[in-house]
Amino acid sequence: MKIQKFFLELRRRHVLKSIIAYLAISWVVIQIASIVLPAFNSPDYSIKVLIIILSIGLIFWTGFSWVYDLTPSGFQKTEDILEEEETKRITNRRLNQVIVGALFIAVLLLISISFWAGSRWQGGKMEETSYRVAVLPFKVDNQETEDIAHLKTGLTEGLITELSKVDALTVLGLASTELLNSDISPANILILTEIKRIDYFIHGDIVQNSDNINVQVSLKKALGETPIWQKNYTKDLSEVRSLLASIASDLALEMGITVKPEDAILWSGLRPVKPETYGLYLKGQHLLNQATPNDWRRGLVYLEEAIDRSPADTYAWSGLAEGYINLGHGPAPVVDVYEKALEAAKRAIELDSLNAEGWASLAHYHTYFGWDWELAQFAFDQADELNPNMAYNHFHRSWYLILFGDMNEAIIAHQRAQDLDPFTPIHTIGLAEIYRYVGDYDKALEEIEKVDQMNDQGALGMAVKGLILFDMGQEEEGLEVLKTAAEINAGWRYWAYGPTLARFGRYEEAQKIAHELKNAPKTAFGSLSLGLIYSEMGEVEKAVESFRFEHKHGWYPWIGIYVNNQKVKEDPRFIELFKEMKLTYPLPLIYDPDA
Repeated sequence: MKIQKFFLELRRRHVLKSIIAYLAISWVVIQIASIVLPAFNSPDYSIKVLIIILSIGLIFWTGFSWVYDLTPSGFQKTEDILEEEETKRITNRRLNQVIVGALFIAVLLLISISFWAGSRWQGGKMEETSYRVAVLPFKVDNQETEDIAHLKTGLTEGLITELSKVDALTVLGLASTELLNSDISPANILILTEIKRIDYFIHGDIVQNSDNINVQVSLKKALGETPIWQKNYTKDLSEVRSLLASIASDLALEMGITVKPEDAILWSGLRPVKPETYGLYLKGQHLLNQATPNDWRRGLVYLEEAIDRSPADTYAWSGLAEGYINLGHGPAPVVDVYEKALEAAKRAIELDSLNAEGWASLAHYHTYFGWDWELAQFAFDQADELNPNMAYNHFHRSWYLILFGDMNEAIIAHQRAQDLDPFTPIHTIGLAEIYRYVGDYDKALEEIEKVDQMNDQGALGMAVKGLILFDMGQEEEGLEVLKTAAEINAGWRYWAYGPTLARFGRYEEAQKIAHELKNAPKTAFGSLSLGLIYSEMGEVEKAVESFRFEHKHGWYPWIGIYVNNQKVKEDPRFIELFKEMKLTYPLPLIYDPDA
């Protein structure tokens, strides 16, 4: 009886109708806000805040409608209203009008939005627009020195990272955009062709005063042209990450891109940085982007110091992880480099599961050193979902795919890396090397010739070209090219020239190089190279002994591709090495040249 009486009282006081009217009006407000707020580039959480406010308002409105009622004379306390039939009728009619009016507006909005979307779909406008963007290296207000070069590099890389969170943008890597300027030689067809493919160029000027940072950003459609948009940003240095996110959001808006909610959420909740720690992080990253192991080691020192000062800095941890992995690919990696890489990658992800670089580092660790292939695949996917514009992640994924024989997918991944960072030689050299593996020598030479227009300081492109020519049957010419590469970089003397001499039957010269390595201090790279030379000479026991050196080099899992001697490839001791890596042997090779 009490419940029945309660509901009768709700009806008498028009509480239920008042709630329905409130919900109808709220729904209209939310629909309008969902259209208007993005136009003003409001934060992605604005709609959520509005829904929370309206939900809280419903509680107060329910209480208000219990105490007060809407009458011809305005709002009055329900207890004071005379129970006249005319008053009840007018009150009901007004509430009904509010409900019907709100529902009418809601339906009208739905029809309008549906009609607009349908017309755009029919006109082909619903297809997602995508743009190719180049963020040119920022300029610093005063004379540039080594001491502040890290600031320019760091902020440019930071904006590239934030723009990369927008699915509709393909953002070129800094190593490539550094080569884009108005003074490009007309003879460099590679760069001139790439410039024509770019839709937007972004420029930035930095002014740092004490703990404040000022960035003036401009957007151009062509190099040397007047900006179509520019804006000045100033924030405390501790808020530099949110500053870069704001710039990225504004740039996307100016390019006519509607940022998806799942992309925009990656800009929310960016943590403040400690200025002194952030400076160390930028210096470390700047050095890790250089070409030599010595610079990498110096960079790691800065990152380790940043972590000592701020142990919860997820970006310093992911930078540290990738730095250790780079060292693992060098000629003389430190003994515990792999364990440190894993520890740093896991710590970066623990601190921030949305850290794409952390997931990428975890994938790279297991591809080269950890050999947990399922986890590597999962980490690659996570990194790519969070930041699809990391060229080096696509590069490493390509080499992961090679181990499982999926050569067409490996080529696609490598082409993606090349597309994002077209002037970094390793992305083109690696693609040429894959074409060499599958015997598509014309494409291999086509790619390797592009390297002539790049800065291939380490002569890796020359070494790969020599291998391509040798495999094509031009043995003498290939060996000459390899010899020249070995004179520029001693590493190619051991990894490429020595094994190829043995393949050609010039055992005495190959043995001489093997002797150099055997008498040198043992390193992961030296042992790998020595194993390759012995393999091509058919000395299985010595080859396996060298490969079994306890400290493995980053290239070790690919010995199944590097080794050509059939006698070695069929030996059980050699096959056993792949069981230890949990890899199928022989490595499958699936390639469709017409795919």
